[in-house]
Amino acid sequence: MSIVIKGTGTELPERVIKNDYFLDHQFMSPDGVPNPKPQAEIIAKLEAITGIKERHYIAKEGDSAPLMVAAAQKAIQDSGLNKNEIDGIIVAHNAGNMLEGTAGFHTVPNMAAILKNKLAISNHECFAYDILFGCPGWIQGIIQAKQAIEAGDATNVLVLGIEVASRLLDPHDLDSMILADGCGAAIISSSEETDLGILSYATFSHAQEDLGCIYLDKSNNPDLDLPTLFKMNGKDVYRYATVWVPRVIKKALDKAKLTVADVDMFLFHQANGKMLHAFANNLAEMYGMEGTSFEGKIPTTIQFTGNTSVATVPTMLALILKKQLGDYEIKKGMTVVMASVGAGMHCNALVYKF
Repeated sequence: MSIVIKGTGTELPERVIKNDYFLDHQFMSPDGVPNPKPQAEIIAKLEAITGIKERHYIAKEGDSAPLMVAAAQKAIQDSGLNKNEIDGIIVAHNAGNMLEGTAGFHTVPNMAAILKNKLAISNHECFAYDILFGCPGWIQGIIQAKQAIEAGDATNVLVLGIEVASRLLDPHDLDSMILADGCGAAIISSSEETDLGILSYATFSHAQEDLGCIYLDKSNNPDLDLPTLFKMNGKDVYRYATVWVPRVIKKALDKAKLTVADVDMFLFHQANGKMLHAFANNLAEMYGMEGTSFEGKIPTTIQFTGNTSVATVPTMLALILKKQLGDYEIKKGMTVVMASVGAGMHCNALVYKF
């Protein structure tokens, strides 16, 4: 038996936020000192480093549910399954349901229960639970779906990653330009075919001195009473990610008895463009392949999606499978590595053969 991705779907909000949206923002340091540089210069530098030109935000009205439902319905349709053939739902997110006029963290009922209700799945043996695992949550959900299927507890599991960061951004923090909204989903199923699907995986959770790399705090503007906003220490995040993501990928490849030379495509978490190149270079060095070109093997979405956190990898996967990401194409027989990193700090990698 193999564990395969039977269908995928993604949904990006219609509201497109280009970089000039931030021209009237007054950016400040964490201690409330205004940044003296011109806004246009600040924005141009961030675009050069991250590669982000635009991102998507949900409407100011409503909650997170429509985004989840749209992505899930696309994945179910793509799989060819009846919705009541789904016997497990796992939703990865960072802050619960974003209710209109509030700052999120509405986790009761949990997001998976809301999704099951909105999809009108009546199978009461279909479990529905959430994962709070930072950006690597969706890949971890795939790992747990695999384990549930192998244990005989499920046959088809819907795994969804959703990020609605726009309701938790500090307008006075430079990092507010990086995060964005989006949702990606996949149906994970058992298959009688062999030598394909999930070949291996690996997960690291450190949670030591890196615990405070990504956290929640008040606005940089001391006059704003907003206590629960996303914050991160960018340099520490970069340092952790570029060291440990290559290592967790190597562990997963080792388990599959493969090397980096066997990989046809890498679906990396899209935090910034510079980080993606560091992942590839550091991974090549681990195999004594310094200077190896990964041209055509590292697709990017960050330029038009921003960093959608837990939704990043499933969104990229769905776009490629539907031939909606330039010339990138996943063909039968290709080996693809999916890897992510985020708050915790956690990182994980999945080796998959299509």
